[in-house]
Amino acid sequence: MAVHATVAVAPREFLLRNALVVAGDARIELERAVPLGDRFAPYLRVAADDPKTVCDLVAAESSVDGIEPVRRGDDEWLVHVRWAARPPLLAALCDADAACVEAVAAGGTWHLTLRFDSHEQLADCYHRCLDRDVRLTVERVRESESPGSSVDRALTGPQREALTTAYDVGYFAVPRAVTLAELADRLGVSDTAASQRLRRGMQNLLADALAEPVSERA
Repeated sequence: MAVHATVAVAPREFLLRNALVVAGDARIELERAVPLGDRFAPYLRVAADDPKTVCDLVAAESSVDGIEPVRRGDDEWLVHVRWAARPPLLAALCDADAACVEAVAAGGTWHLTLRFDSHEQLADCYHRCLDRDVRLTVERVRESESPGSSVDRALTGPQREALTTAYDVGYFAVPRAVTLAELADRLGVSDTAASQRLRRGMQNLLADALAEPVSERA
């Protein structure tokens, strides 16, 4: 049975250690379906009051060869990144055949959602990280409800949480019982992040239900 683990990792153990120390309030997300090969995560979403400044900090990182803005917004940028090197954590994940479902940096810490085929594979990955002097904290471990769970395949943990909370508090009711700002406050994220999780979650559910891939649109 598949196992999902949410782990917390300090930036110095993963990516963007200096940028996240200086811009601790920023939220940086590696695009979903992160490949763990040599060309991993070519896109970043940067959400902040001043995303340009944060992107400048990212570009100055020793682990980054360069960045190119793809889409600019008032409080969020999507940028293409050329990485200079692959961090030891990703090498450990590759060796353990782990899949990175989501990687988000918030509050100065990376939170990764990883998928494994078994608890034994998770344990193997953890020890591989220790062997490389990579320290991580396992925050949550859960098993898939069933091997073929459609919802489990379609949604990341944060997307599921956002949709479940929105439903429970009446965000989808007519009229709405809470505003987007109130929902975001309950989730502990910005309005933009809450809106994106809802949109992407519903997009993924529809794509899974209709059996057609849905591409990200501007």
